[in-house]
Amino acid sequence: MLSGTVIDEKTGITVAHALNAGEDVMKFRPENSEEVRQVIGQCLKTFRYVQVTTEKSEYTLSADMAVLDLRPEFSIRGNFVHWANREFRVRIFGERVARNTEVMVLDRNGTFRHGVVRREPFTDTTLEASATGNLYSVLGIGTEAERFSAITRAGDSGALVLSVPSERGDDSEDDVLDVYGIVIGQIYFSAENSLTLANYLGGVIPEVFRDPAVVQRVNGIPTDNIDFTQMADYDLNV
Repeated sequence: MLSGTVIDEKTGITVAHALNAGEDVMKFRPENSEEVRQVIGQCLKTFRYVQVTTEKSEYTLSADMAVLDLRPEFSIRGNFVHWANREFRVRIFGERVARNTEVMVLDRNGTFRHGVVRREPFTDTTLEASATGNLYSVLGIGTEAERFSAITRAGDSGALVLSVPSERGDDSEDDVLDVYGIVIGQIYFSAENSLTLANYLGGVIPEVFRDPAVVQRVNGIPTDNIDFTQMADYDLNV
């Protein structure tokens, strides 16, 4: 299905390195032992990097994000994640993600992969000619072992990096999972050490939403701790 998340009935986001503006976006589903492809929309615009300007500084973030123009016939019940027979709402985490934060990623086979944020922010400007390109303030996610390794493989790009559910309690937000980032690839330091790479979605989303090509579609959506599960309360200009 669509890797990423759905902002409203006409707009979605996903990883950008496999898309160009104007290209079709498809979903895949098995049918009679074959893979059926269905066009669900087009890529509206891609963002490899975004520039963030504050009163005190200006810096770059790796975005690797595509904004999608979804077709009217494409529908999704909601941005819910199912884990251990429980259903969770999805919320974009608007704050900085701390090192050693426990996370999980739903890979392309439907398996939850667990790991921790090993490096944050992680910047490497020596990779311009590589598949990932230079990296600016990305999340580096791996296993907890001394010889850390990536928790995803090629093909898992676009998967959401999620918070780990807590035990059910009286907290009103026990049914909410925070989305820290979107997987953009892997980086290998040696045969034994590697990390899953993800953008820092809490920093990327506000800048993408300010782009003239996007802002008119998402007018009124706040950029901090965005709940993408139900968007009916927002003033959408679509």
